[in-house]
Amino acid sequence: MEQLEYLASEFDFGAAIQILLVALLFNAVLSLIRGTQADQLLRGLLVVAVGLFVIGRVLQLELINWILDQGLLVATFALIVVFQPELRRLLERVGRTGTLVAHPFGIVTTEQTQQMIDAVVGSAEELSARLWGALIVVQRQGGLDEFASTGTRLEASLSRNLLVTVFHPGSELHDGALLVNGTEVVAAHVMLPLSDELGPQDHVGTRHRAGLGITEATDAIAVIISEETGGISMAVDGRLERHLTPDQLRRRLETALRVQTRGAGLQGLPAWISRSR
Repeated sequence: MEQLEYLASEFDFGAAIQILLVALLFNAVLSLIRGTQADQLLRGLLVVAVGLFVIGRVLQLELINWILDQGLLVATFALIVVFQPELRRLLERVGRTGTLVAHPFGIVTTEQTQQMIDAVVGSAEELSARLWGALIVVQRQGGLDEFASTGTRLEASLSRNLLVTVFHPGSELHDGALLVNGTEVVAAHVMLPLSDELGPQDHVGTRHRAGLGITEATDAIAVIISEETGGISMAVDGRLERHLTPDQLRRRLETALRVQTRGAGLQGLPAWISRSR
């Protein structure tokens, strides 16, 4: 009781601000690693740390308590090294948006964005039915010029027919990724970094690893079509979701691009405000 009274007396506005900042940073890091191997690693580390802390305090094991107390600084630097890719993505997000977390509200749909979604979803459905493999990368705020330079520049108007034609097995451009920026097809036959998150147990090929890899390195969205099963997958923010239907793909794209469905909201108002009216 005395300890609780002491903590209450020491708690002030400054302490509340510090707790809030730490909570925001922790939430931002968790949002980046959720669903990845880093997520599983962090959970394991937390279980071990909490277990040792409880055992050490309950059984009064001085050596374990001393190691936990003295090892906090070392553990902090170790976590920075282990989670370096996730921290890099967090800093890149701050540089792009000025915020630690993604904006929670949708924005009013634009005609160009909706046209892009229609073309990507329509082509994905047709490519899936034909069992033609494809990897379509949709640019968001981060630039993709360094990746576009590895492929063939097209700078053509986006359309469903063009996407299907590019990924025809007889096309010279069907290997590699196709980059989309708005209603423009920027480049095709593009080489992308491969993710290390997927292993043999995941039963995926190079397209899926490349699609996930570009979303780990940038804020882009990747749509992947399997040439073996025709399965539709989507990768965003370093996470891969497989076996999507065309309707599910459309909804995922609208969410990732902060797009409201037609008539879902009032222009200039956050989605949750318009729904409450």
